[in-house]
Amino acid sequence: MFSACYWSNYDREMLASASLLEQLSAKLADYCQSGFKAGDRTISSEEMGEFYYGSQKGHAFESIAKQYADDPKRRESYDAFVKLVDAYDAFVADADKYRLSSPRNPNSLPSLMKEHDAVVSAAESVKAALR
Repeated sequence: MFSACYWSNYDREMLASASLLEQLSAKLADYCQSGFKAGDRTISSEEMGEFYYGSQKGHAFESIAKQYADDPKRRESYDAFVKLVDAYDAFVADADKYRLSSPRNPNSLPSLMKEHDAVVSAAESVKAALR
């Protein structure tokens, strides 16, 4: 029953999961650009948990979706989603390293924004595969 539920909602769940990672990536990119400041306070390690939770959600859905990856109608979106999760994980890890670095190297910011762009591009690939 549970498996059948995901099968019938696969496209909707895949889209929601891709959108979640894309939106979290945008928020993290904003934090990077602001020097991890929100107003006059610094973004804490606890607040970074939101982004790691997004990664856990992405991996959890990836595990569920894998069982449908043999279906030719689902394979392209699954493969694109795996790339999305990988790009998101890399961005979160590098952004957190940047957050913790002291002093922060401003030359790292363009590279981080390219990583964010890779997440956005991967999310778009998932969406395109679902059309």
